[in-house]
Amino acid sequence: MDSDVRTLNPWEADFFFVPVYVSCNFSTVNGFPSLGHARPLLASAVQLISLEMPFWNRSGGSDHVFVASHDYGACFHAMEVAIADGIPPFLKKSIILQTFGVSFRHPCQDVENVLIPPYVSPESIRSTLETAPENGKRDIWAFFRGKMEVHPKNISGRFYSK
Repeated sequence: MDSDVRTLNPWEADFFFVPVYVSCNFSTVNGFPSLGHARPLLASAVQLISLEMPFWNRSGGSDHVFVASHDYGACFHAMEVAIADGIPPFLKKSIILQTFGVSFRHPCQDVENVLIPPYVSPESIRSTLETAPENGKRDIWAFFRGKMEVHPKNISGRFYSK
């Protein structure tokens, strides 16, 4: 890949992407993402790069970028546990790309973060456009990207409805 903003020389780099994707582990019980492994997996990645490469240590990780593409972003837990535990200390200086974003103060956003859109496949966009009315008028005005549960623990909407 050739780009003016990409370098293969780490001494010239402004940022370092850490390709640890914790959202791809799913529970065999319910099929939902399982994040119990997220903190230890990220901790081991940070330990590896801090021991084997000088770049984490020179900045404390402030020029390292992680992706947190699940509910509660960098907290790596669900709901109350996420809020109680907060962001792992070793990630506090890093940049987090996350789909979780709220406009009020939240312990899971207490870190430098960049809000990114969730993934929507090109196929689903094409099929939606193919069935769109010619006049452009829509009958659906919202897109839900969230957690569906058979027995929801947060029926009050306290976390998602603000």
